[in-house]
Amino acid sequence: MPSAIRLSPADHRRVPWRNGGGVTTELAVEHLPDAGSLPGGETRFLWRVSIADISGAGPFSSFSGYDRLIAVVEGDGMRLSVDGAPPVECRRMGPAFAFPGEAAVWCEPTGGPIRDVNLMLDRASAAGALTLLTGAGGGAVRQAQGDVVLVHALAGTLAIGVDGGEAMAVPAGHSLLLRGMAGAVSVEAPAGAEGFCAEVRRR
Repeated sequence: MPSAIRLSPADHRRVPWRNGGGVTTELAVEHLPDAGSLPGGETRFLWRVSIADISGAGPFSSFSGYDRLIAVVEGDGMRLSVDGAPPVECRRMGPAFAFPGEAAVWCEPTGGPIRDVNLMLDRASAAGALTLLTGAGGGAVRQAQGDVVLVHALAGTLAIGVDGGEAMAVPAGHSLLLRGMAGAVSVEAPAGAEGFCAEVRRR
């Protein structure tokens, strides 16, 4: 059954990093029933979307069995070295970078503190995409598809359209969680707006 749930900052949850290096803000998560626990007693999840603040260089926590997509939404950018490979540079509002959750990752901000968005996916059960949208230059539109689509506004107001339904507005700091949509979800960032779209497809 299709559903659309609005999420406000009051629905967010602050979660400590596994390695003790900081705190992440969990926007939305779907847990896997009867799938056991992660280290530290966490419940294993199918997917999770979160935003983290990084103030300095350091390692990422390990998430074995997960695929991760990450993108910078505030600050200059960061360099990520995965399993000792040459660093990859991620710039603000640039394309998401994908890597295995169990990889050894070293992060170094390139110009002061940053904020990033993470989409984590249980590799055995789901695949997905993370797309950043900016209204700079006249606007941007994403035709999103998936069993689950999470849209979050970073600045301004995003416009969301679904087949056979009325357009919905998502203001800055808020999210829209869509499930079971039959067709593509149109996500528009008009001039002055910024946001991102996480798409999850069950395997």
